[in-house]
Amino acid sequence: MFPLISTTYDAEKRIWFGPKRKDLYSENATLGEVICNQLRKQPNRIIQIHDQTGEVMTCGELYRNAQILTRQLVKLNLNAGDIVGLYAANSTHVVTVMLASFLCGCPVNPVYAEFDKESVSALYSVTRPKILFCDVENYENTRRVNEELNLNCKIFVLNGHLEGIANVKELLEWNEELDENFRYPCFDLNGDDTALIVFSSGTTGPAKGVLCSHLAFLNQENAPNLTTDSVLFGFSPMYWISGVWALTTSIMNSCCRIITEKSFTTAYFLDLVEKHKITHVIMNASHLAEVALLEDVTKAQEKMKSIVALLAGGSVMPTIVHERMERMIPNARERPGFMAAYGMSELAGLVSMNGTIPKQRCASSVGQLVSNRIVRIIDDKGMPLGPNELGQICIQLNQYSWKGYFKNEVATKRALVDNWLHTGDMGHFDSQGFLHFCSRGNDVFKSRNFQIYPQILEGLIAKVPGVFDVCVVGVPNILATNLTAAAVVRTADEEGQRLTAKDIDDHVKANIAEMYNLHGGVYFFEALPKTATGKMLRKTIMDMVVKRSKEENAVN
Repeated sequence: MFPLISTTYDAEKRIWFGPKRKDLYSENATLGEVICNQLRKQPNRIIQIHDQTGEVMTCGELYRNAQILTRQLVKLNLNAGDIVGLYAANSTHVVTVMLASFLCGCPVNPVYAEFDKESVSALYSVTRPKILFCDVENYENTRRVNEELNLNCKIFVLNGHLEGIANVKELLEWNEELDENFRYPCFDLNGDDTALIVFSSGTTGPAKGVLCSHLAFLNQENAPNLTTDSVLFGFSPMYWISGVWALTTSIMNSCCRIITEKSFTTAYFLDLVEKHKITHVIMNASHLAEVALLEDVTKAQEKMKSIVALLAGGSVMPTIVHERMERMIPNARERPGFMAAYGMSELAGLVSMNGTIPKQRCASSVGQLVSNRIVRIIDDKGMPLGPNELGQICIQLNQYSWKGYFKNEVATKRALVDNWLHTGDMGHFDSQGFLHFCSRGNDVFKSRNFQIYPQILEGLIAKVPGVFDVCVVGVPNILATNLTAAAVVRTADEEGQRLTAKDIDDHVKANIAEMYNLHGGVYFFEALPKTATGKMLRKTIMDMVVKRSKEENAVN
């Protein structure tokens, strides 16, 4: 069944509406209960395959593992509302930890497995989890964060063995009968309670912990034409909302999900699709661009012939990417093919989708509204705008209550005004009801699907001897969305004269995780343009960097 996608416009109120649809789950439903009910129906069906290890998990095995782990977590004094920290890639028992946490009524706070200690510490200093699950590779970071923040957490590794360190498999050892009278803590929750805390840029400023409810996940339509025979895949770990979508969507539909801890390459992706006959893919815009720009289109078409639907989002995609992906993946009524989408962590779901049939496509847009979305565009004074007028995208929270950002009332009140979520994203609707996303309304930008916070890098670069002034910007790039670049003014002394781009690049590489490195380069200027109040004119500076980059490339 196709998701409902269309846009109607109320000219008097200047509001756009998606199609109306009844919710599938009641306000009392929680993810743990719904998933377990589904798993019990087909215990022998394969629900997960680990591509690298070959490990296979059935619905019945996942159900039993989750039952056992839930009881073990309760024995470890984990109570409903306590937070579970997950610092891991997509290994076999991540799904077990997620489901057991849902059953315990404990929000999961996932972080990216390749984050450095400082990045993890910054996030967990906010959420302060009560138990930590991590990979073998980042156990030492986990141990140090636990110690430095005085979390006093029990730590379990997920994907291997470390001598003397507790392993999740030890928790799953259970030789007794499972007591059918055991009362799962989630029975006392309802759909509006928090299932996940995922960090996002929010609307402005540093990362904020978005509170995502059970109902927000349960009543999404993210995978068109999904059946029990479908095979779903995405590279995203639980740190990204798309990774959680893939996990919950596959389980609630009893279809197989392929997982891997290996990083994305176009060759590996195409081989995975062909090997497992993958039918549904959730992909970020950066990876999609690499696939779209493959020279051998015929080979890509052949390897991806099993794909029914490929859903991509996370950043604006150039028209050329849309056009090439529509060539690579069939686009018939029984096979939706390529779909570009616009979603938000704050909604735990989509806002719009470049639809499932040709008449609902517009390659330069992020599509028409999905069901039950209500959107308006406002100017900088808060006044609603009409078609083809650029402004901030605001979304009415009409379905579920949103509890905002974790322990951040100021940011929540700034983002949520009169039940309208002010996204900070700039865009407009055209006369056909297609939403066009233009840019962030703040300084934050995405690079390789990571949120980049310029002020953090600027503070780091400013410590380099010889730096007088610095501004970090995102330079548009078809593969990475943006490449992180630094515009620098040298001091007028000997240190400034000796300062090189390599000095700055090396300093950044030595002091922050790789995803924040200056892949867009370092460029020196005599001065950086600012407003009368001293704020950087970032758009102007970005244009200066782009021009300088082109000049240097032309010389080389």
